[in-house]
Amino acid sequence: MKSAALFFIVPFLFFIVSPAVAQSNTASIFGQVRDTVTREALTGARIELHSLHKGAISDSLGNYVIKGLPSGSFEIEVRLLGYDSMKRTLTLRDGQDLRVNFELHPATMQGKEVTVESEREKELERTEVSHITLTPKVIEQVPAVGGESDLFRVLQMMPGVKALSEVSSGLYIRGGPPDQNLILLDDNVIYNPTHLFGFFSTFNTDAIKDVDLLKGGYPPEYGGRLTGVLNVTTREGDPNEVHGKTSVSFISARQTLEFPIPGGSMLLSGRRTYIDQFLSAVDAQRILGDSTPLPNYYFYDLNAKIDEHLGPNDHLSFSGYLGADHLVYPSNGFVNITLTWGNRLASAEWTHIFSDALSAKTFAGYTMYSSQSSGNLVENPFEFDNGIQQATIKEDVDWLPNPTNDVRFGASVSRFQFTFFNTLGSTNKPLKDTGGVPYYLAAYAQDEWNVTTHLTATGGLRTEWLDRANTMTFDPRLTLAYQLSPTWTLKASSGIYHQFLHLVSAGEFTFFDLWVPGTSPLPPSQSTQYILGLSGYPADPYFVSCELYYKKLNNIVEYNETKFLSDSITELFPRGTGQAYGMELFFRRQVSNFTGWIGYTLSWVTEQIPELNNGQPFYPKYDQRHDIQVVLNYKLSDRWTIGATWTYTTGQAYTADIGYYHLALDEVGVEQGLEIPGMMGAERLPDYHRADASATYSFSLFGKHATASLDIFNLYNHRNVWFRVVDTQKQPPEISDELLLPIIPTLGIEVTY
Repeated sequence: MKSAALFFIVPFLFFIVSPAVAQSNTASIFGQVRDTVTREALTGARIELHSLHKGAISDSLGNYVIKGLPSGSFEIEVRLLGYDSMKRTLTLRDGQDLRVNFELHPATMQGKEVTVESEREKELERTEVSHITLTPKVIEQVPAVGGESDLFRVLQMMPGVKALSEVSSGLYIRGGPPDQNLILLDDNVIYNPTHLFGFFSTFNTDAIKDVDLLKGGYPPEYGGRLTGVLNVTTREGDPNEVHGKTSVSFISARQTLEFPIPGGSMLLSGRRTYIDQFLSAVDAQRILGDSTPLPNYYFYDLNAKIDEHLGPNDHLSFSGYLGADHLVYPSNGFVNITLTWGNRLASAEWTHIFSDALSAKTFAGYTMYSSQSSGNLVENPFEFDNGIQQATIKEDVDWLPNPTNDVRFGASVSRFQFTFFNTLGSTNKPLKDTGGVPYYLAAYAQDEWNVTTHLTATGGLRTEWLDRANTMTFDPRLTLAYQLSPTWTLKASSGIYHQFLHLVSAGEFTFFDLWVPGTSPLPPSQSTQYILGLSGYPADPYFVSCELYYKKLNNIVEYNETKFLSDSITELFPRGTGQAYGMELFFRRQVSNFTGWIGYTLSWVTEQIPELNNGQPFYPKYDQRHDIQVVLNYKLSDRWTIGATWTYTTGQAYTADIGYYHLALDEVGVEQGLEIPGMMGAERLPDYHRADASATYSFSLFGKHATASLDIFNLYNHRNVWFRVVDTQKQPPEISDELLLPIIPTLGIEVTY
């Protein structure tokens, strides 16, 4: 625990002494940028003093600061994509700081040129590599499935991000499975972000403020995963007026309310599927008869957020999420099953601005994922229960010692609890030898240094300590961004990353997901990443980028199905090495009535685990050589908007059977055909391709703004292959394909008030 104490003492000492260091005789301006209509804090706004060649970009709370300013009168300009720019004249006195808040109006058509320029500068000056930012407006423009706009399905239309099938919302980023991604909701970890067996994500678009995806090369403030970071922020409610939105789609209904409270605002947003209620109302079971048991299924989720502005220097927010899936499959004479799985999250975050050069964010959060199944299998009762709980406290400090350096440092401590056991009849079988991760501690420091007017270097170190494993990791990271010209930027990144938790999917569906700790006897996994990228604007409003990446993996974990009866964690989850590399191309038009993007990925993924595939390298199922995405959106008029998407991927790798044999038990008269598997990942399913389309009509309903939408999934009704099965009971054995979804048209309506 001495090492753990140092993680907090060192940042605390910086926290105490840095205000004195930051003092100077020059003046500073600081404040907050908000939406003048919704009063929501705006992220990414550019605040510029052109005559002094100084500026800043607002953070996730809308805060900004510009240091080292002389006395005098200056014109300041604020710009943000989608908003009208604002100019104001300020007078600064020597050594006296000035707080200036801005409220921006949503952009009008006349502001299009400013919008184009703001987007270009924001993209070119972004120092992170492999960074994707999405807003709810972009998410809603992509054709939906079942009338539900889904964040994960939009991300899967980006280069470098894959999905195994159209019934999977998992994110496979640059050769890594979903568990290699750190997924955050308001800085709180969410472990199973899916509904409907992975068909939808848990993120309700109505509650989202913005989305940041880092596909690799992420800075030291993030850790615990090998590949990427997805950070979703819940939006603030309106502190001035009551607003709401009601939406009804093919499978669910959504309701959002936002309203002022003393000192701040509150947002509530929930959704629930209603197919179970519809089937019950029409008495579908009676119509089908008792011989055809009808499953009962629904999912729900609820987002809540409270924001309190305690003064000009303090902001307090409380965030919560509750979501679950429920499935009851009634008895058919052989089996009846009840399944429940879901997440619970709660967090509090306090941001305090000590000065124009120093701010701190204190976070406390709790997250839980649990999955339970129970029932009877041929009159034998069974129960399966697994889950993970995590409680976290962390402190992040942002310090601006001078105009060219932005220093961030922080520390965190987490407490874990794992659950895994199953019963069949009177036999209980907990998973043994997990080692346990009761405590996880981390500390980091990073500096974003403007070396010259064209070169920015972001470097730092993250260290992690795993209790009961006697393991401490040190992860150095460095990113360089060089602005080649006013329209082109070159970026490079390298770093080391560790992961101490592993996800094992014991089956095709997400409710069987099992999280196991990566401590002794399973050491943490490690990845070493190298990224090189070039991006720019060859002509307004067109943005292009090209990135090359290479990732070396060590101590990665796979599930050994042949050892499913073992209670040893090392036999169930053998370790090995791997590598992933590729190239991503991206072309986007973001402004005007015609928008969209085209993405292309060329990639390879291989793994080598001594206990699998006779120790030979193999392609995992998420290795797909070519991946193409096309997303188009066109605003025909003030009322009509149409959109379309098309995706193509190389068929995923799978293990084919090379033979079979029969196992006969003459004394009981049972004969069973068993397959002989070939080399892992040696065969490919047919290539995957699909087109979707949508049309949206805006109108007025009882004086309120409303939209009606038509979404067509799988426009040309191409039935892609999900997986292949072999029927060994037939002679000769028969191979057949399980197909995915056909064409599905859906209608939806949304009313905003």
